[in-house]
Amino acid sequence: MKHLSIEGKKVMDILTAGINDFEARKIQNNPSKSIMAVHVEMINKIPQGPIYSVAHYYEQNGDLMKDPDMTFLRGVDGEYYPLSYQQDGLGIYQDAIDWDDSGNIKSFKVKMQADMVSFANEWMENIKDQQKL
Repeated sequence: MKHLSIEGKKVMDILTAGINDFEARKIQNNPSKSIMAVHVEMINKIPQGPIYSVAHYYEQNGDLMKDPDMTFLRGVDGEYYPLSYQQDGLGIYQDAIDWDDSGNIKSFKVKMQADMVSFANEWMENIKDQQKL
């Protein structure tokens, strides 16, 4: 699997710093109401490492909408590997991982996962700039 760039990893390290088992936090360092907060949560732990969700949310008709939400495995090598992408307003859900019955990674979709890496690297740069990290 492909992992985030060096710069993308630096941003993820900042976002996930201090988050322990199944904790979450909201980061809003920009006072502008036009910049969405970043929500980071450890959502799972598998033998390959913890899995984090990173998301922006907006409200529509009383529902929280992901804009987007991505999950990342922080591997035992310290690298971050994008696993899934969701954008509620567009009805998009992509899971690049095939899971076994025990909830561990069995295989992955090479092109989809590589596309997620490309998007995530750009998104991490945007988050860094918007949140003044």
